[in-house]
Amino acid sequence: MAYAEKRGKKWRVRYTRPDGSAASESGFETKQAALQWGEEQESEIRRHRWNDPRDGSGLLADWVELWWSGQDLEATTEAKYRYLIDHHIVPAFGNRPINTFTSPEEIVAWEKRTRTKGFSHRTAADARSLLGTVLGDAKDRGMVATNVAVKRRGRGRKRTRRTVAVRGPEKVWGTPLQVLLLAERCALLSGRDDDFVLIVLTAYTGMRWGEVHGLERPACRLDRIQIDWQLRELAGKVEKVPPKDDSHRPMDMPPFLAALVSDQSTRTRGRCGCEGRTPKCGGGGQYLFLSPNGRHHRRSTYARRIFQPAADGRYPRGTRQVGRSVLVDAAVWPGTPIPAWPDAVPGTVFVPPRGRGIQVIGEDVSVAVWLPLIEGLTPHGLRHSHMTWMLEDAIPEIVQAERLGHTVPGIRGVYSHVSESMRDDLKAKLQRRWEDSLAARLEFGAHSPVSVLNGLLKAARKRKGSRELLVSA
Repeated sequence: MAYAEKRGKKWRVRYTRPDGSAASESGFETKQAALQWGEEQESEIRRHRWNDPRDGSGLLADWVELWWSGQDLEATTEAKYRYLIDHHIVPAFGNRPINTFTSPEEIVAWEKRTRTKGFSHRTAADARSLLGTVLGDAKDRGMVATNVAVKRRGRGRKRTRRTVAVRGPEKVWGTPLQVLLLAERCALLSGRDDDFVLIVLTAYTGMRWGEVHGLERPACRLDRIQIDWQLRELAGKVEKVPPKDDSHRPMDMPPFLAALVSDQSTRTRGRCGCEGRTPKCGGGGQYLFLSPNGRHHRRSTYARRIFQPAADGRYPRGTRQVGRSVLVDAAVWPGTPIPAWPDAVPGTVFVPPRGRGIQVIGEDVSVAVWLPLIEGLTPHGLRHSHMTWMLEDAIPEIVQAERLGHTVPGIRGVYSHVSESMRDDLKAKLQRRWEDSLAARLEFGAHSPVSVLNGLLKAARKRKGSRELLVSA
């Protein structure tokens, strides 16, 4: 039973821990306050809910590792949290006892310093949020009195309180014509029709990048794709896993897209290059989109060599690379890429490069460069494009959510369902967008160096000619 004793002008309470050892707490103003605190501790002990205050004297680094061992996270989330712990939280506070976190101002200053060191607002906010989670669990165990990392409402700059501040600038998206031109450029850069189909399929379905690359031929069924898997790239390894948040769903395709996917499935009859290798990707190997050497596309490599040059008109600048404009032979619009030259320097006479390993370009070649098409666009921006198109076409919310693998919140999600007429309406509107973009592409030129697009333009010219004959008649 707890009892109190006077120590100078203050009171101290003694009580017994669960293991039978004696414990005490000092600093109470009155005997009644000391007894009340001691009885509360003994009550928690009897209910098996007591936390030893001595745990708060442990280092944050030790508590983080204990906390980490009890987490069950997605592999990508686990990698993100591990980065924040190892590079931000532990270096800043790892040697601090947990019960010394008493100043919210200290956490605010740390978050601000993280931003000034060159990290994004998102990284700084995520690091603080994770620290708040760690300290919140420590508080539940009685290791710290308050969670000083939790951001109070109405504090800080207004921009940091808005969702857009955490998300960063508005995502770049493209119109159907821009997506068509982007797909054409990607196919020209790679020299393969596969990349034309890849970009168009991503934009007209809103599939995640991993879902597109994890698409296998058996999942393509006439005018519908069944999304049950994705390819996840993590720590240099590619593996087949369920889609994000287990968002298994059907994906309806308009007629033009079903034809493109069917032709692509016919062209790609081989298996991925990781079959029989260690580690395996885990799939059946019948993937619809593979790199020229039969391996899986790597996100960073594809972005650097294909996607970014097509969208920005320039190869990205890297640690060993100097960003250069995409040079093309403009004999047929939009031009066939040729080896890039260094950019001209204003005020100096430009001399084409010569030397070993540099391809000589004849004087009869019409040399030009690509202008930016959708500067700053990323593969994820194609999902934003698809969502924007559905909003413009007034597609029902439940169809939008199913399409993107999301869940409609609240009672709307419980009582709303996708009907066949909704699916037909979406396919018809996407088909119309595609046909309009092809007609707009014809205004730039009747032919394309990309064979699959050249065939589509030929069919579009015939349809246009037939309509003109009907109108004249």
